[in-house]
Amino acid sequence: MDRLWSGIGAVARVAAWCGAAMIFAAALIVTAEIFTRKILGPLLGNHFTFTGSDEIASYLFAVGTSWSMAHVLVTRGHVRIDALYGYLGPRARAFCDVAALLMLTMFVFVLLERAGALFLGNLEDNARSNTTLRILLKYPQGAWLAGLGLFAVALLAAVARTLVALISGDLARFNATAGAITQDEEIRSELDSHGITPSTPRVGS
Repeated sequence: MDRLWSGIGAVARVAAWCGAAMIFAAALIVTAEIFTRKILGPLLGNHFTFTGSDEIASYLFAVGTSWSMAHVLVTRGHVRIDALYGYLGPRARAFCDVAALLMLTMFVFVLLERAGALFLGNLEDNARSNTTLRILLKYPQGAWLAGLGLFAVALLAAVARTLVALISGDLARFNATAGAITQDEEIRSELDSHGITPSTPRVGS
């Protein structure tokens, strides 16, 4: 189970890097469109246009986001409303963690089913976007669906790993899969991302 979880984490990390590149590219496209419309357009008598930038940027943003969700799950980087969570006991926290994970899994599989139906319908009809670019919708929707599929696989693995940890009483593995990330873990993650190794304080002189 740990090897499977590590493998999913590795795939999710690569997908997240690709997703980040797509979102960055979307930001560059929007910036270029604004620059050409606001600066080059008046200089060239509004004859210079950059059409379709909003459509391409929206595809890149949607796909990039879906490709990044599995990594957020594996690294527990999602945002939680934990105003009451910190005051609960271990059993109540575990119940909340499992309930949240199961509800998220159900929601994602409903979303995956509808996204799959949309993709298959446009694939069969060879549908194109109702824009000047006339992009075949199967390409952006297929990439978006792939990200949702990876997220769904990661969720199933997380549910299985969580249940195994609960049955075996492995609280550390349970928290590392479904638990909310602690403040110490956040600090350690930030230090690791900057290549900083915290030193152990010396006792005495």
